[in-house]
Amino acid sequence: MSETANIKKEPVISAIWIIPVIALLVGAWMLYQYQANKGATIYISMPHAEGIIAGKTEIKVRSVKIGQVDHVRLSDTKNSVIARAQIDKHYDSLLTEDANIWVVKPRIDETGISGMSTLLSGVYLEFAPGESTKTKEHFELQDEPALIGKDVKGGRFTLLSYDAEVMDVGTGIFFKNYKIGQVETATFDWKNQAMKYGIFINEPYQNLITLNSIFWVNSGVEIDLSADGINVKTGSISRLLKGGISVALPDQQSPGDYAQEGHNFSLSNSYKDALEERFYDFDYYLIEFEQSIRGLRAGAPVEYRGMRVGTVVEAPANVIIDGKPAHFRTDSTAVPALIKIEYGRIYHDSESAKAFWQSSVDGWIKNGLRASLKPGNLLTGAVYVDFDIYHDAPSAQLETLSQYQVFPSISSGITVLADQVSDVLNKVNNLKIEDSLAQIESAFADYQSLANEMRALLNKQDTQDLPGDINRNFAEMTKSMQQFDVTMKQFEKTMASYQQGSSFHQQLQQTLSEFKRLSEELQPLTRGLNEQPNMFIFDKSLPSDPTPRKQ
Repeated sequence: MSETANIKKEPVISAIWIIPVIALLVGAWMLYQYQANKGATIYISMPHAEGIIAGKTEIKVRSVKIGQVDHVRLSDTKNSVIARAQIDKHYDSLLTEDANIWVVKPRIDETGISGMSTLLSGVYLEFAPGESTKTKEHFELQDEPALIGKDVKGGRFTLLSYDAEVMDVGTGIFFKNYKIGQVETATFDWKNQAMKYGIFINEPYQNLITLNSIFWVNSGVEIDLSADGINVKTGSISRLLKGGISVALPDQQSPGDYAQEGHNFSLSNSYKDALEERFYDFDYYLIEFEQSIRGLRAGAPVEYRGMRVGTVVEAPANVIIDGKPAHFRTDSTAVPALIKIEYGRIYHDSESAKAFWQSSVDGWIKNGLRASLKPGNLLTGAVYVDFDIYHDAPSAQLETLSQYQVFPSISSGITVLADQVSDVLNKVNNLKIEDSLAQIESAFADYQSLANEMRALLNKQDTQDLPGDINRNFAEMTKSMQQFDVTMKQFEKTMASYQQGSSFHQQLQQTLSEFKRLSEELQPLTRGLNEQPNMFIFDKSLPSDPTPRKQ
């Protein structure tokens, strides 16, 4: 019986050992399958873990789940958060070094309302793969979503803004009120103190961006004040909230060469400012004024007979000669102002305009072309630089001071006109007209006295009885004629002073010439008052800049 019992116990003992071995093999197989299907582990650095929940927050690409956050902890420096996430093995190739990742949550912007589903399910992490072939496991969470996918075709350019309104990421780029792109990045360049915008123009509209394109901030509100009343035009709500950037070509200009990827453009505050700031081809000149430049400010126009050809850069110019400012030199009392001649203002083909100017300016100066200061607004004291031909100007030529060419100038303006008026009045006072009139009056009084004596002589009885006393009367007549002759000589002497070639005549002619020249110089001011009676109160009106045509 004992042997039989022993034989029956052996299978039971073998079964006890087989079960743990099988369980161990199954566990090892499951562990292997888990590790084989686990995929890569990535680490995401973020400023805070708001909305991020371990074991729940998913990582998606185009709304497809590729992984999940499984652990969240503080960084070693305790100033950020590290989230660990497991990525499905099928998507390991998406973990490129130029990939972006950001939090998807409810947003309202000009592109619409997005992320509303996260109100119920919670936030998730959107993953945007890059184009690199290298992979990595550490990522930085982006503050803003990547608006433009890597697979979207188009062109990228840069806008630099020094004084325009600050625009947000996502702000639209509009061509004739049609959206063709948007602001992709916005950073502040502290070295140059300028906003730097990276913009993306969708294909095929990048072909609209040429080297002579201009960009300006468009707030979405246009106000037109005319005889018909006030007309207010508004754009879409998104443009009212976030504004927009408009791009166009200057009026009456043909498209230039296509702008290459990454080309830098200037962003202006308005279309008018964009027209003013688009002239990149210019030359600097110094103008030395022998009068006060009070009222001449940077940005003031430089005109030739009403046509703008340049802009004032500095007044006074910051030019150093022998270690001292140019306007404090001991060998000159002139005050220099720095201007720039912008060739695009002279002719839309700036290269042709530049060649024409440089080949002609010496001849113009020889013929009397001079720069002068003219009043733009007498109320504010603003003045501008005016070029004109002065045929009686002293001979001059272009000279060089420091690294600039010096353009000859001539004194002008209201101050000079006042001095000329005072000079003319002083000359009139020096003519001594009262003395001359007194001499004429005395001569006519002597002539009248002589006439009375002749009349009395003829009425005498003795004169009528000439045969009786002819000798005596003849003697008296001779004496009277002698007195008449002396009187006439005195009259002729007085009148001679008024004849051509006399000193008085020359003074009178010079005075009339001064009055004529003064009237000619006052004609532009008179004409300006006729054209714009309020020019003494408001700034001088310039020709209106063209406005872009709307579709």
